[in-house]
Parts: sequence; C-alpha cells; structure tokens
Amino acid sequence: MRRCNRLVKQKRRYDAADRLIATMIFKKKIPPGIFFYVHLSVSLLQTPPPVEIKPLYLKKITENLFVPLAWTIAVQVLLCLPGSTISGIPGPKIPHFDKFVHFILFGVLGVLWSYYAWAKKKSGLNVAKWFRLVFLAVVANGIVLEIIQYCFIPDRSFDWWDILADTAGAAVAWAICYFKLLKIN
Repeated sequence: MRRCNRLVKQKRRYDAADRLIATMIFKKKIPPGIFFYVHLSVSLLQTPPPVEIKPLYLKKITENLFVPLAWTIAVQVLLCLPGSTISGIPGPKIPHFDKFVHFILFGVLGVLWSYYAWAKKKSGLNVAKWFRLVFLAVVANGIVLEIIQYCFIPDRSFDWWDILADTAGAAVAWAICYFKLLKIN
C-alpha cells in the first residue's frame, strides 16, 4: 500500500509540472516552442516512477495443464514413430543429432512440468520436492520409451546414449527451475 501511495504522489508531481508548463504557455509567459525543452528538463529532474514488469504471461501459460500435457504427448508420439519415417526426412545428415533432439525434448518436458508445479504451489507441498519428482519422472519416461522402441517399434533400437541425453536434458531443466524459480544461489 505504501508503494502504491508513493507511485500516486509521483504521478501527481508529473501532472502538476505539466499543468504549470501548460499554464505558463497559455498566459504567454513562455513561447510554445520552448514547451518541449522545459518539459524535457522538468521530466529529467524528477525521478521516474519505477516500472514493475511481472511475467504474468508465463504464469498464465504454465498454470494451464494443457501445455505440459500436450508436450508430453508430442514427445511420446515423436519417439514412437517407426525408424523408416524418420530416416526419410530430407536435410543434412548431422552425426549424433538425435542425441541433441533427445536433450531438447526432455529438457523442455522437464521445464514445462516444473513450471506447472511452481505455478500451482499448493499449500503443504514442497515445490523443490516436486522438481525432483519431475526430474525422476522425465528420466523414467526416457528409459521406458527406449524399452518400448526396442520391443515394439520397427526400425528403432535401444540406445544408452539416448537415455544419457534424456537424463542430461532433465538435469538441465531441473537446475534451471531449481535455481531460477526458487531463487537459490
């Protein structure tokens, strides 16, 4: 409340300065061309009100269950595609590019679910524990998907390096959320 009152007082000072300059111009005490320079100098002498930028859009997006759930479904579908459909995609062949894709997919998955847990912040639930649970769930999801690829998906194989890339993406997501959202240095 105190900060709000301070902002209102600063706004009144700006309005008062503008009214004073307009009155002086109207009474022909100063020429209108000087208005800009006088207004500029008056506004430079006063401290501007602090601007508070809140990432409301981020909270609005992340508190919606649809976003992390849609990403989870997209990851499941992409990693369960047959190998023949993936190898037919045109473009340059970059060695081990699939590891980078795994890292990004599971990193974003971890960030989205962690942000969702942070945005919900239910009473009695420790958000740091939720971040750990999200990390473990994302890693388990990567391991299960590799097993599914090996057993059920044609032209796909089990790869320990994919699991390592999934775990690295989840670990980076955990670190980002843990240190950024909980503001722990």
